[in-house]
Amino acid sequence: MSFPDRLSDPSRASTFEELRAMASVFVQRLSCDYFAFLLLRPPTGSVLPGDVLLSDYPEEWQERYRSRHYKYYDPVVTISHNPDTPFFYWGHRGFLDPHGKAARLVFHEAAEFQILEGCGVPTAGPAGDGGLFSMSVSQRGHIDELLEDKKELIQLFAAEFHRAAVKFTCGGHPSDMPQLTPRQREVLSWTAEGLSSEAAADRIGISTSAVNYHLGLAARRLGAANKIQAVALAIRRGLI
Repeated sequence: MSFPDRLSDPSRASTFEELRAMASVFVQRLSCDYFAFLLLRPPTGSVLPGDVLLSDYPEEWQERYRSRHYKYYDPVVTISHNPDTPFFYWGHRGFLDPHGKAARLVFHEAAEFQILEGCGVPTAGPAGDGGLFSMSVSQRGHIDELLEDKKELIQLFAAEFHRAAVKFTCGGHPSDMPQLTPRQREVLSWTAEGLSSEAAADRIGISTSAVNYHLGLAARRLGAANKIQAVALAIRRGLI
Protein backbone atom coordinates (compact mmCIF):
# COMPACT_ATOMS: atom_id res chain seq x y z
CA MET A 1 0.00 0.00 0.00
CA SER A 2 1.24 3.49 -0.82
CA PHE A 3 -0.01 7.05 -0.74
CA PRO A 4 -1.54 8.57 -3.88
CA ASP A 5 1.06 11.34 -4.14
CA ARG A 6 3.83 13.21 -2.35
CA LEU A 7 1.34 15.56 -0.69
CA SER A 8 -0.11 12.61 1.22
CA ASP A 9 3.16 11.09 2.45
CA PRO A 10 4.21 12.23 5.96
CA SER A 11 7.69 10.76 5.52
CA ARG A 12 8.43 13.48 2.95
CA ALA A 13 7.69 16.38 5.31
CA SER A 14 10.72 18.48 6.27
CA THR A 15 9.05 20.71 8.89
CA PHE A 16 6.19 20.61 11.37
CA GLU A 17 4.23 22.98 9.16
CA GLU A 18 4.63 20.73 6.12
CA LEU A 19 3.52 17.79 8.22
CA ARG A 20 0.46 19.68 9.44
CA ALA A 21 -0.40 20.74 5.88
CA MET A 22 -0.09 17.16 4.59
CA ALA A 23 -2.46 15.90 7.26
CA SER A 24 -4.98 18.64 6.46
CA VAL A 25 -4.91 17.69 2.79
CA PHE A 26 -5.20 14.00 3.63
CA VAL A 27 -8.29 14.34 5.82
CA GLN A 28 -9.99 16.73 3.42
CA ARG A 29 -9.53 14.25 0.58
CA LEU A 30 -11.40 11.75 2.73
CA SER A 31 -14.23 14.28 3.22
CA CYS A 32 -13.32 14.97 6.83
CA ASP A 33 -12.83 18.39 8.41
CA TYR A 34 -10.06 18.18 11.01
CA PHE A 35 -7.18 16.04 12.20
CA ALA A 36 -5.37 15.89 15.52
CA PHE A 37 -2.25 14.07 16.66
CA LEU A 38 -1.35 13.80 20.32
CA LEU A 39 1.99 12.36 21.41
CA LEU A 40 1.01 10.57 24.60
CA ARG A 41 4.35 8.95 25.40
CA PRO A 42 7.77 10.14 24.16
CA PRO A 43 10.55 7.73 23.17
CA THR A 44 12.45 6.24 26.07
CA GLY A 45 15.00 8.75 27.33
CA SER A 46 13.25 11.77 25.81
CA VAL A 47 11.68 14.52 27.90
CA LEU A 48 9.00 16.78 26.46
CA PRO A 49 8.51 20.35 27.68
CA GLY A 50 4.74 19.99 27.41
CA ASP A 51 1.95 18.34 25.45
CA VAL A 52 2.65 17.71 21.78
CA LEU A 53 -0.63 18.39 20.02
CA LEU A 54 -0.42 18.86 16.27
CA SER A 55 -3.75 19.70 14.68
CA ASP A 56 -5.75 21.96 12.43
CA TYR A 57 -8.54 22.32 14.99
CA PRO A 58 -9.50 25.94 15.74
CA GLU A 59 -6.74 27.53 17.82
CA GLU A 60 -9.17 28.39 20.61
CA TRP A 61 -10.09 24.73 21.03
CA GLN A 62 -6.46 23.59 20.93
CA GLU A 63 -5.52 26.10 23.63
CA ARG A 64 -8.47 25.10 25.80
CA TYR A 65 -7.66 21.41 25.38
CA ARG A 66 -4.06 21.96 26.46
CA SER A 67 -4.63 24.42 29.28
CA ARG A 68 -7.41 22.37 30.88
CA HIS A 69 -5.51 19.08 30.43
CA TYR A 70 -8.43 17.48 28.63
CA LYS A 71 -6.31 14.57 27.43
CA TYR A 72 -6.81 13.04 30.89
CA TYR A 73 -10.60 13.07 30.47
CA ASP A 74 -10.98 12.65 26.71
CA PRO A 75 -12.60 9.24 26.07
CA VAL A 76 -10.93 9.09 22.66
CA VAL A 77 -7.55 9.11 24.40
CA THR A 78 -8.77 6.53 26.92
CA ILE A 79 -9.84 4.13 24.17
CA SER A 80 -6.51 4.57 22.37
CA HIS A 81 -4.73 2.89 25.29
CA ASN A 82 -6.48 -0.40 24.49
CA PRO A 83 -4.01 -2.55 22.49
CA ASP A 84 -6.89 -4.52 20.98
CA THR A 85 -8.40 -1.43 19.34
CA PRO A 86 -6.34 -0.56 16.23
CA PHE A 87 -9.08 1.64 14.73
CA PHE A 88 -12.26 2.98 16.27
CA TYR A 89 -15.06 5.43 15.67
CA TRP A 90 -16.09 8.01 18.24
CA GLY A 91 -18.91 10.50 18.82
CA HIS A 92 -21.73 8.32 17.50
CA ARG A 93 -25.02 7.74 19.30
CA GLY A 94 -24.38 5.98 22.61
CA PHE A 95 -20.62 6.58 22.52
CA LEU A 96 -20.59 8.55 25.77
CA ASP A 97 -22.90 6.18 27.67
CA PRO A 98 -20.10 4.33 29.51
CA HIS A 99 -18.15 7.51 30.25
CA GLY A 100 -18.43 9.95 33.13
CA LYS A 101 -19.19 13.62 33.59
CA ALA A 102 -15.69 14.85 32.71
CA ALA A 103 -15.68 13.00 29.39
CA ARG A 104 -19.09 14.39 28.55
CA LEU A 105 -17.86 17.90 29.29
CA VAL A 106 -14.95 17.49 26.84
CA PHE A 107 -17.33 16.37 24.09
CA HIS A 108 -19.88 19.06 24.90
CA GLU A 109 -17.25 21.76 24.52
CA ALA A 110 -15.77 20.17 21.39
CA ALA A 111 -19.22 20.36 19.82
CA GLU A 112 -19.04 24.16 20.16
CA PHE A 113 -16.33 23.96 17.48
CA GLN A 114 -18.25 21.50 15.30
CA ILE A 115 -16.05 18.57 16.34
CA LEU A 116 -18.79 15.96 16.46
CA GLU A 117 -17.74 12.52 15.22
CA GLY A 118 -14.59 10.90 13.99
CA CYS A 119 -12.18 8.02 14.05
CA GLY A 120 -9.10 7.30 16.13
CA VAL A 121 -5.92 5.33 15.45
CA PRO A 122 -3.45 4.49 18.24
CA THR A 123 0.16 4.88 17.07
CA ALA A 124 3.49 3.65 18.38
CA GLY A 125 7.21 3.75 17.72
CA PRO A 126 10.14 1.39 18.25
CA ALA A 127 11.47 3.33 21.27
CA GLY A 128 8.41 2.92 23.45
CA ASP A 129 6.68 6.04 22.17
CA GLY A 130 2.94 6.15 21.71
CA GLY A 131 0.38 8.53 20.30
CA LEU A 132 -3.08 9.01 18.88
CA PHE A 133 -4.10 10.20 15.42
CA SER A 134 -7.73 11.20 14.92
CA MET A 135 -9.92 12.66 12.20
CA SER A 136 -13.26 14.39 12.70
CA VAL A 137 -16.31 15.64 10.85
CA SER A 138 -18.78 18.42 11.62
CA GLN A 139 -21.90 16.41 10.80
CA ARG A 140 -23.34 13.44 12.63
CA GLY A 141 -24.35 10.05 11.41
CA HIS A 142 -22.11 9.15 8.48
CA ILE A 143 -18.48 8.88 9.61
CA ASP A 144 -18.43 5.09 9.28
CA GLU A 145 -19.90 5.28 5.77
CA LEU A 146 -17.21 7.76 4.76
CA LEU A 147 -14.25 5.81 6.05
CA GLU A 148 -15.17 2.13 6.24
CA ASP A 149 -13.13 1.20 3.15
CA LYS A 150 -10.29 3.59 4.04
CA LYS A 151 -9.24 2.05 7.36
CA GLU A 152 -5.95 0.56 6.17
CA LEU A 153 -4.91 3.76 4.40
CA ILE A 154 -5.70 5.83 7.49
CA GLN A 155 -3.73 3.48 9.74
CA LEU A 156 -0.72 3.64 7.43
CA PHE A 157 -0.91 7.43 7.31
CA ALA A 158 -1.20 7.59 11.10
CA ALA A 159 1.86 5.37 11.58
CA GLU A 160 4.00 7.44 9.22
CA PHE A 161 2.68 10.67 10.74
CA HIS A 162 3.69 9.46 14.20
CA ARG A 163 7.19 8.65 13.00
CA ALA A 164 7.59 12.09 11.41
CA ALA A 165 6.17 13.93 14.43
CA VAL A 166 8.56 12.14 16.78
CA LYS A 167 11.47 12.97 14.47
CA PHE A 168 10.69 16.68 14.61
CA THR A 169 9.92 16.66 18.34
CA CYS A 170 12.50 14.34 19.84
CA GLY A 171 15.21 13.93 17.25
CA GLY A 172 13.59 10.98 15.56
CA HIS A 173 13.84 7.26 15.25
CA PRO A 174 16.84 5.65 13.59
CA SER A 175 16.52 6.00 9.83
CA ASP A 176 17.95 2.54 9.18
CA MET A 177 15.57 -0.01 7.72
CA PRO A 178 14.33 -2.27 10.55
CA GLN A 179 15.70 -5.79 10.47
CA LEU A 180 13.11 -8.54 10.53
CA THR A 181 13.87 -12.22 11.02
CA PRO A 182 12.71 -14.74 8.40
CA ARG A 183 10.01 -15.92 10.79
CA GLN A 184 8.77 -12.39 11.37
CA ARG A 185 8.58 -11.82 7.63
CA GLU A 186 6.74 -15.10 7.22
CA VAL A 187 4.03 -14.38 9.78
CA LEU A 188 3.60 -10.86 8.41
CA SER A 189 3.26 -12.23 4.88
CA TRP A 190 0.54 -14.67 5.87
CA THR A 191 -1.23 -11.95 7.84
CA ALA A 192 -1.07 -9.74 4.76
CA GLU A 193 -2.81 -12.53 2.85
CA GLY A 194 -5.71 -12.25 5.27
CA LEU A 195 -4.96 -15.28 7.43
CA SER A 196 -5.79 -15.19 11.13
CA SER A 197 -3.12 -16.08 13.66
CA GLU A 198 -4.68 -19.53 14.00
CA ALA A 199 -4.70 -20.11 10.23
CA ALA A 200 -1.14 -18.82 9.86
CA ALA A 201 -0.05 -21.16 12.65
CA ASP A 202 -1.57 -24.15 10.83
CA ARG A 203 0.06 -23.10 7.56
CA ILE A 204 3.52 -22.59 9.07
CA GLY A 205 3.39 -25.47 11.54
CA ILE A 206 3.86 -23.54 14.78
CA SER A 207 1.54 -22.58 17.64
CA THR A 208 -0.85 -19.65 17.54
CA SER A 209 0.95 -18.10 20.50
CA ALA A 210 4.22 -18.30 18.55
CA VAL A 211 2.63 -16.51 15.60
CA ASN A 212 1.36 -13.76 17.89
CA TYR A 213 4.77 -13.54 19.56
CA HIS A 214 6.56 -12.99 16.24
CA LEU A 215 3.89 -10.54 15.08
CA GLY A 216 4.40 -8.56 18.28
CA LEU A 217 8.17 -8.47 17.82
CA ALA A 218 7.80 -7.41 14.20
CA ALA A 219 5.36 -4.65 15.15
CA ARG A 220 7.78 -3.25 17.74
CA ARG A 221 10.68 -3.30 15.29
CA LEU A 222 8.60 -1.55 12.66
CA GLY A 223 7.23 1.01 15.09
CA ALA A 224 3.66 -0.18 14.66
CA ALA A 225 0.88 -0.10 17.23
CA ASN A 226 -0.66 -3.38 16.02
CA LYS A 227 -0.34 -6.11 13.42
CA ILE A 228 -2.44 -4.25 10.85
CA GLN A 229 -0.09 -1.28 10.92
CA ALA A 230 2.88 -3.65 10.94
CA VAL A 231 1.73 -5.33 7.73
CA ALA A 232 1.09 -1.99 6.02
CA LEU A 233 4.50 -0.63 7.02
CA ALA A 234 6.30 -3.83 6.03
CA ILE A 235 4.70 -3.76 2.57
CA ARG A 236 5.40 -0.05 2.15
CA ARG A 237 9.07 -0.54 3.03
CA GLY A 238 9.48 -3.58 0.81
CA LEU A 239 10.14 -5.98 3.67
CA ILE A 240 7.54 -8.52 2.60
